[in-house]
Amino acid sequence: MAEIGRLFSATRVIDDPGDLLALARVCPDTSLFYWEHPVRRQALLGLGTVRELHASGPERFVTVSAAARRMLATITPTDGDRSGLRVVGGFGFSDRPQAEAPWRAFPAARVVLPRLLWLCEEGYWRLTQIWDEADALTGEALLARVCRDRALPVGDLELHAPALTADECARWRMRVEHARALIASGDVRKVVLARQRRLQAASAVDPAAILARARDARPTCYSFWVRAPGGASLIASTPELLVRRRGMQVAASAIAGSAPRAADPTDDRRHAEELLACPKNAREHAIVVAAVRDALASLADEITAPSAPELLRLPEVQHLATWVRGRLRAPTTVLEVGGVLHPTPAVCGAPRAAARALIEREEPDRGWYTGTVGWMDDAGDGELAVALRSALVAGRDVTLWAGAGIVEGSDADAELAETEAKMGALVAPFLGCPLAARADADAVLRPAAAAAAAVAANGGS
Repeated sequence: MAEIGRLFSATRVIDDPGDLLALARVCPDTSLFYWEHPVRRQALLGLGTVRELHASGPERFVTVSAAARRMLATITPTDGDRSGLRVVGGFGFSDRPQAEAPWRAFPAARVVLPRLLWLCEEGYWRLTQIWDEADALTGEALLARVCRDRALPVGDLELHAPALTADECARWRMRVEHARALIASGDVRKVVLARQRRLQAASAVDPAAILARARDARPTCYSFWVRAPGGASLIASTPELLVRRRGMQVAASAIAGSAPRAADPTDDRRHAEELLACPKNAREHAIVVAAVRDALASLADEITAPSAPELLRLPEVQHLATWVRGRLRAPTTVLEVGGVLHPTPAVCGAPRAAARALIEREEPDRGWYTGTVGWMDDAGDGELAVALRSALVAGRDVTLWAGAGIVEGSDADAELAETEAKMGALVAPFLGCPLAARADADAVLRPAAAAAAAVAANGGS
């Protein structure tokens, strides 16, 4: 967006506005950024665009951070209150420009200064309006529209998934075997391979309908919705925080190693115990923790992490998780720290360069899947989440991605079953049958399920 005039802002304390998803749905033709973490009592909604920043290449995080800090510094608060100033946006997995569908509207880096920003922290609500002196009335018109039309009902949604074919399974097995060969040769120690599936609905899909269900079922996750120009939306309910910065304190989550969930509590506990004792999952998790520690140590001192991981239980799977914390040596922004951490071995592999080259060669359409999405204030504080358990919504189409970390000892069919479970995280309530259900399920599903059961029975190795 062209810079026209000086920027101004006004922030005021407001009553609880209700569900931010209901506000987000009012303006389907407006860019938006929605972010919520129910357990942390944190929520943010940005509507409209005053300024927009794009970047690509290896320095995109640094470039966007510097430009955003300069832009935020030029804003004149008419009330002297800078507490509501934020930029919001995201970064793709790759630093290359996204020129092809479906990710054309989601460049390698896109950060927005919104016109309206609702912000809740610990139950304390504020509304900030930001405007260019040349179009001061635009934000008022947008706010009036939100206040007038916010009660629109959410319609029914039913998604239809294509069958998982034997050819798809065979291609996946070939990719896993290729990765295992690279691991055996010493070229990589871990690589995260991803798959995608496209679902369709009878009419245009309302992202809020999917996110509202996910938010209720997954309150420990970060729910976000980014709608780009043109109407395409990226939505997610992700368990993974890339980094949080508060002053000089930084924290990053390392999540790797997975096991299935079970409806029976005894079986579920058994899966959890086997995950904690599994050598294969321990190796995978240790790779991620070490990489996160090393990355933070390049910027921070007093690095701490528990000696053993904890269990992160989600409806679809359970993971090994470790928090890594440190104290910055210099006031590095959250975007700059994110650029040092991204991509972690949890979504890429190790060594990073070799795993990333393999992924970019085999999966050029990852886009913002396994990228990072979040916000930053004018002090450089903020949060970035990893775009996992996500979907790209465009019209009637919903495209899902899910990945699995391949290390020594990985089984292709067990990893396939894991990706199917992850793909169901957002959309399972809206399907008439499981994602991979089909007439010849014996030929496709049972081998993967049997392999997953065998992995669990053998401690996950």
